[in-house]
Amino acid sequence: PGAAVLASGAAALSTSGMVRYAGSAADEVRAAWPEIVATDTVGEAGRVQAWVVGPGLGTDDAGAQTLGDFLDAGLPVLADADAVTLLGQHAELRAKASGNPVLITPHAGEVGRVAELGDDRVDAARRAAADLGVTVLLKGNATIVAAPDGRVLVHPAGSAWLATAGSGDVLSGVAGALLAAGLDPWWAAGCAAFVHARAAEIGAGTPGVPVPASHVQRALPAAIRSVREALR
Repeated sequence: PGAAVLASGAAALSTSGMVRYAGSAADEVRAAWPEIVATDTVGEAGRVQAWVVGPGLGTDDAGAQTLGDFLDAGLPVLADADAVTLLGQHAELRAKASGNPVLITPHAGEVGRVAELGDDRVDAARRAAADLGVTVLLKGNATIVAAPDGRVLVHPAGSAWLATAGSGDVLSGVAGALLAAGLDPWWAAGCAAFVHARAAEIGAGTPGVPVPASHVQRALPAAIRSVREALR
């Protein structure tokens, strides 16, 4: 339930006009975020502009079927956690994802399930994006965003702020909201990485210390506001 609450709440605090959640943590999401439309099944979710799928999905046949259904829907999909594992296990899912508006957000251990990860993380992300035909956001001390066409963005986090449990769920929520707003996967990933890191700085309060994911989530409005003010 924690992953669902963190990801859906992050989306609600980002750019989404309405956030919908479908899954077994619907009661917990409703309790934490009454403004989110939470249902038990995908069929009840209603109209959406993008899907975030992966945390708590499971890697069994049911999880693979669910991911396949999302990929068949023709909407932008952010695949994280179990969804990345499923892409590594099933060639038919990789074929469905390739060439479509799909963003995967693995950490180093997860990206190894879909591509070889050597000492050069930038090259690994670039190769994974090209081989899979999707945009890759590789999490780590430096966040790397690679598009299938060879574009690469590197954002240095510069600290352990974002190594805490659940911070990746917050990132997924932000990026999913940006996908739903119409950004292409490369831009959505790059902007989400920047806002996420800024929220960690604000949430930590004291520079150079870790920050719980819930604090990162709560700091998102201030982070977005600081970005908008800097652009004026």
